[in-house]
Amino acid sequence: MRILKNQNIKTWLPVFPGFYNTIYQYDDDSILYNINEDRKEKNLLPIDYDNLEIDYTQYENDIAGKFCEVIENVLENFVENINFEKIHSPKTYNFSTDVINCDIEPKIDNIQKFILENKEFFEKYLKNNYTSYDGFLSNFSNSFETWKENTENFTNFENRHILGSILQFIYNELNIDDIDIYYQVKENISEYQYIENINQCDNALICTNCNTFIESEKTLILMEKYKENTGKNPSKIICKNCADDA
Repeated sequence: MRILKNQNIKTWLPVFPGFYNTIYQYDDDSILYNINEDRKEKNLLPIDYDNLEIDYTQYENDIAGKFCEVIENVLENFVENINFEKIHSPKTYNFSTDVINCDIEPKIDNIQKFILENKEFFEKYLKNNYTSYDGFLSNFSNSFETWKENTENFTNFENRHILGSILQFIYNELNIDDIDIYYQVKENISEYQYIENINQCDNALICTNCNTFIESEKTLILMEKYKENTGKNPSKIICKNCADDA
């Protein structure tokens, strides 16, 4: 049997649903709720979203990199390796979502064998995903024979879109649990680690008037004395700027 030479293809990562409105979106709501529950126990006023300093870019890059690792393992019979390149996000989310761009080295023999053995199902996949309709104009043919011809019988995946799509089909046919993928991706990623001012969010006093953190050293010293004398934080406090404007 002729062994086909593998290629390193720039394409998109299959399976990933994007960040916007998916389980992979950074969960500000839960983070804020949990922080405020902790602050409540410390008799601290609640903070709001504006107080959180979150490195969303690093979070998304870490998720994307881990997603590539997980899919590489899940599809190990069909890919040699997957290397994260970058995230592409649309200006608006009306018609598209976030995409992970990556380099994939496919195991061409295994992919070709799987497609040809599952021709009937791949034909249905093409019809379902590449048939134009009112409001959707497909850039690719929905014909099996056309895909076969354009890929030289599923051995050439130089077109940036095709390999990602074929791997998505293979993933679908393997009936892998998406939730299992989620837990693998998020296993060692805590959203708290991306809050750059987490200590401030957990422990700092906040201005009753403008909801900014109290940073004046003199005010903090006074509040510490108050806490020593009363055993609790004050229920109301204003920052120096608000005091000066009063």
